[in-house]
Amino acid sequence: MNEPVIYTIGDSHAWHTWLKIPGVVTNPQGPMLMYTIGLPENQRNWAKDIPIEAIVCFCWGEIDCRCHVYKYQPWQDCIDRLVEGYLKTVACSKETHKNIWIYNVAPPPRRNGAIESPGFPFLGSDDDRLAYVKYMNKKLSESEFTFVDVYDKYSDKDGFLKMEISDAHVHIEDEKPLLEWVNLHRSCGL
Repeated sequence: MNEPVIYTIGDSHAWHTWLKIPGVVTNPQGPMLMYTIGLPENQRNWAKDIPIEAIVCFCWGEIDCRCHVYKYQPWQDCIDRLVEGYLKTVACSKETHKNIWIYNVAPPPRRNGAIESPGFPFLGSDDDRLAYVKYMNKKLSESEFTFVDVYDKYSDKDGFLKMEISDAHVHIEDEKPLLEWVNLHRSCGL
């Protein structure tokens, strides 16, 4: 039996790393926020043009944690609202797809080891951004959808992105841990 194709939808994290996984079609939507995807006007079936037998993997949230959550305190309430709207949007794809995944938000890099984009700056301390990402991943993991949790494979002992397996910015480049996870889970639920 052939393994289902995985279609990723999301920001740049729907492309980086996934592009190296066999049987994956990437659909990056540009630097969109989880916030934007979760707005009521965007709560629609983002997977409607993807074959129904495919796995659909949503990949959003890193930009929110890096650039925006810091501005909206208390941050836990901000993340709760972001995740709630996002999951409503993801749920719209249940109209056509039964196998929906949510990719964990990547570990944040430490400020002193990464290239920072002027247009998408690191807001908050390293520890702030780490707390945002961990809390967002906790909330996402509690959803009804399969949670692609490879966070620990890409983080150092303190929870930050291992820069030696990154693009020196915020993206994971080493596909091996993700490929291992995909190989273990691709056939589940068929």
